[in-house]
Amino acid sequence: MPPSPESTQDQFFHRPELATALADQAQDTSLGTSGGMFLAAPRRTGKSTFLRQDLVPEFERRNLNVIYVDLWIDKTVNPAIHIANAIRTELARDDGSIAKTLKKIANMSKLTVGAWGNGLSFDLSQLKMAKDATLADALKALSTASQKKLIFVIDEAQHALTTDEGINALFSLKAARDSLNTDPGKYGMQLVATGSNRDKLATLVNGREQAFYGADMVSFPALGKNYVQWLVSRAKLNLDIDAATGVFQSVGSRPEPFRKALSQTRMQLAINPDQDANAMLAHLAAQGVRDAKADFLNTVASLPPLQSALLRELAADAALGSDVRRPGLFSAAMKTRLLARLDTEMGAAHGVSVESPTVQNALDKLREENFLWRSQRGSYSVEDEQFLAWLVEEDRRQ
Repeated sequence: MPPSPESTQDQFFHRPELATALADQAQDTSLGTSGGMFLAAPRRTGKSTFLRQDLVPEFERRNLNVIYVDLWIDKTVNPAIHIANAIRTELARDDGSIAKTLKKIANMSKLTVGAWGNGLSFDLSQLKMAKDATLADALKALSTASQKKLIFVIDEAQHALTTDEGINALFSLKAARDSLNTDPGKYGMQLVATGSNRDKLATLVNGREQAFYGADMVSFPALGKNYVQWLVSRAKLNLDIDAATGVFQSVGSRPEPFRKALSQTRMQLAINPDQDANAMLAHLAAQGVRDAKADFLNTVASLPPLQSALLRELAADAALGSDVRRPGLFSAAMKTRLLARLDTEMGAAHGVSVESPTVQNALDKLREENFLWRSQRGSYSVEDEQFLAWLVEEDRRQ
């Protein structure tokens, strides 16, 4: 489990009021809703830190059994394996009461993760069991043995959609949740999930074919003035907090570039204390954004022509909004658009093929380089919302 905030008090900015409010909401079933709570926020805006340092400890303070898994920690690993390993770790914490409870449900030697018992299996022989167990069986046993309600926290949940096993694991979690929440002899289970792209996360709650269709999805609140004040105080800089907050917002309310600008400001002031600290911070932050944007766009410009054209067309489609019908990447309409873009950029004699096999190969390369995200159902989107914004802005200028 993540470390408690008491052991890291000086390292992290804490949001206890937000943790309390979200924990209350996650546990509130007064309206008959138990689909779970999905929190959407752009990447690198502090949501994972908040989960580990504030929300999970808040659930634990309420005597709930929390299982936390980050599907983004290693994207090369099947997300179903991350989910199963998180459960297996929790099972292994107590080789006594949980193992006995599991034996009462069934004699188990393997944990199967997947809808209706189909999917990946993991050896649980260390718990001295003798037959197969489903993920739902394991979660029921955990709840019964601990005599606590389960809270399953999935960070970057949209990544589960990239494999069949990941999708099946979500259905298994739903089956376990439904069983625990409807059986009067069980303690119940709730799901909390985050995603760094609202459209991707919306797929999990808006698609009728998805496990958590109809669950609540809300925008995770960005860090604000209190965070800026805390960080400026740590930097020991005499800055106007309102102006510094404006700078923080100008970098997308992302801690990393703001911290870098603060550090650079402090170094510049150490060399020349007579400089205007507020102006220096604004200048360095803006320069950092310009440099990052230029570096990204230069990288895109250096891609093979078809890869660059595909990336830009996907960004143009995303700018239309999620409710606008978009042509398929292998459709005649998209081929026409790709050819038009290539003709404009390279001339009519460019000779670049836009036939389906060539397009598929280009998409695969973009995925390998982390430019694109692909669901198991075959839909593609730009991986990072910041990159998406830069592509759209650049396209509109041309």
